[in-house]
Amino acid sequence: MLLRIETQKTKLLHLLKYMVGDTLRLKKGSTVLITNKTFASHAKIDDGLTLPSRKKSILPPLHLTMRIVVSTNKITSQLTAKIDNYSIFHHLKIFIKVVECHSFSAAAQKLNLTPSSVSRSIAQLEDQLGVVLLKRTTRSLILTEPGQYLLFRAQRLLEELDESLANIARFNHHPQGKLRVTCSIAFGVCHLMKLYSAYRQHYPDVTLSVDLNDQNVNLNEENFDIALRITAHPPTNFALRKICTINWVYCASRQYFEQRGIPQKLEDLEHHDCLINPNVSDNWRYRDHHGNVSALKVNSIIEVNSTLGLLHAALQHQGIVSLPTYMLDDSDLVPVLTDYSVRDNEYSLYALYHPGHYQDPKIRTFIDFLVENIGNTPAWDRGMLTPRTEP
Repeated sequence: MLLRIETQKTKLLHLLKYMVGDTLRLKKGSTVLITNKTFASHAKIDDGLTLPSRKKSILPPLHLTMRIVVSTNKITSQLTAKIDNYSIFHHLKIFIKVVECHSFSAAAQKLNLTPSSVSRSIAQLEDQLGVVLLKRTTRSLILTEPGQYLLFRAQRLLEELDESLANIARFNHHPQGKLRVTCSIAFGVCHLMKLYSAYRQHYPDVTLSVDLNDQNVNLNEENFDIALRITAHPPTNFALRKICTINWVYCASRQYFEQRGIPQKLEDLEHHDCLINPNVSDNWRYRDHHGNVSALKVNSIIEVNSTLGLLHAALQHQGIVSLPTYMLDDSDLVPVLTDYSVRDNEYSLYALYHPGHYQDPKIRTFIDFLVENIGNTPAWDRGMLTPRTEP
């Protein structure tokens, strides 16, 4: 909240006397620091002033910083206030209701309060501000000029506050706002955008910010809501939910198999052109149907440190490649030797998130949506893991 006040010296002193706990004599031309638990300020004084002592501030919950510039006829002060007390808003609501009802007793009835408590609240508000807000007669209440100004500002302030609180409450029930997701490059390109498009049909108030990155990202340092990661060993320092198992297959284009033949057993791969990721291994590790892990040395003609790069090389009929099945969806690549598990460990897609953040509606609904729409047997696996001997 930013409050600007232009007033005469006497009125400023009337305001300050409720905030300063010690009597201070401010000499002409001096720069002083005024501090206590409720008030701190640097003041440049052009005229000598004495601030009266008051042991107890009337606004103890207010934490203020004030810069005071004193001139001959006018004092301009700027207060930046952090208001963490309920009473000022309570007084303002009562003040607005009194003006609307043109009566203390009518306002008290509307607010389910006693007339004396309403009168006391207005008196406390006037005492805090150091001005008269309402002139009382036997028949009517008349707003003073400060009262008119406060009424206009207070109505807007409380309307905005009510709207803000209502919007904040909606965050607990209605998914909205920006969802920050980090995801592996290949899965993000192949599926995340399509999944988000379907998700947004149900939750149009959620926007998506995506970081495609194959490196492990720290959710705390990078300020992400969800990390989608494919791994055999998920981290233990974050909450997580398994989305699905990720399977790999050996595959190549139909044209390549027409030219070079289809491998019938793993050893046949040694006589084929293979495309590998050097960051994984020069050897292709696999598990047989008994669960035994072995490694196969293959003839690599292309090395690419990107699964998307390997995919495009295979689509250009360059050789056999080991790829996750989710990348073969809608592609012309043909899987072979599917009775073997291409990886030595079981890999899964996980959604990682901060512990305790699952109750955020946009995080909860997005993860639930991924689980429901990908499922235990993803659509991209159907037909991929059945042994096929002909392209």
